[in-house]
Parts: sequence; structure tokens; C-alpha cells
Amino acid sequence: MKNKSISRRFTNIFMAIFISLAAAFSANTALAHDSSPALQKGAYFVDILYLQDGKTPADAKTYFEKVTEVIAGHGLERITPGFIVTTVMNGDIEPQLVNVWSVSDPENTFKNIFSDDAYLQHVPLRNATFDMKRSHMFMLKAAE
Repeated sequence: MKNKSISRRFTNIFMAIFISLAAAFSANTALAHDSSPALQKGAYFVDILYLQDGKTPADAKTYFEKVTEVIAGHGLERITPGFIVTTVMNGDIEPQLVNVWSVSDPENTFKNIFSDDAYLQHVPLRNATFDMKRSHMFMLKAAE
């Protein structure tokens, strides 16, 4: 029974990723022809986020406004608007937010972000806003 629940949970996570990427590409068909290095390499980062109790999507927006410029400087750029999960179609996962990002250097982008004091000063706000233990984050590579 436990394996069935875990399997269903991961299926739903990947469904959320697929829907987010599909929305990204349908919202901006130019992405399919974009010549940016991240899109050519097919490097993406998807976060499926749970908010801490009492926090709202507006709180998440405040956090992202503070860090977007810093993380973009290291090659992590949002390629879609942030998505608010409005309906869970199936399964036992209930995150509130999904984000899709391009990653210019999958090997070093996050190492560089997590060694940058300009980012690290916002980690307490991140942790107060998001339930990091329940949230899911994935690095994706385009299938060849």
C-alpha cells in the first residue's frame, strides 16, 4: 500500500511538471525556436512548492522579487510566470505553487547561487515562506 502511494505521488509530481512545461511552451511558442544556451542545452529547473502555514502566493512573490536578479546573474531564469495550483486532478500531492526556470549551466548554477552572500541573506525568508521539506525540486534535461 505504501509503495502504491509513493508511486502515485511521483506520478502526480511528474504530471505537474509536464503540465507546467506544456503551459510554458504553449504560452510562448517562441521558446521552441529560442537560441538561448539554456534552451539549446535543454536545461530546466522545476520547483513544486508548498507554502508554510499562513503564507500566501503574495508572500512567495515578495521572496522571488528579492532573489530574481541575484539568481539570474548565475543563470537561473524564470521561463514562465509562477503558477498557482488551482486544482489537484489526481493523487495525494497538494502543492500551492509551481515554477519553471531555464538553467544556463546545470553543473554550476546552483553551486554559485548557494555561495553568493546576496542570495544567502534571503534564505531565512525562503524558509519562512516555503515548506522546504515538503516541496519538490527537479533539474530536467531535454530528451534527445
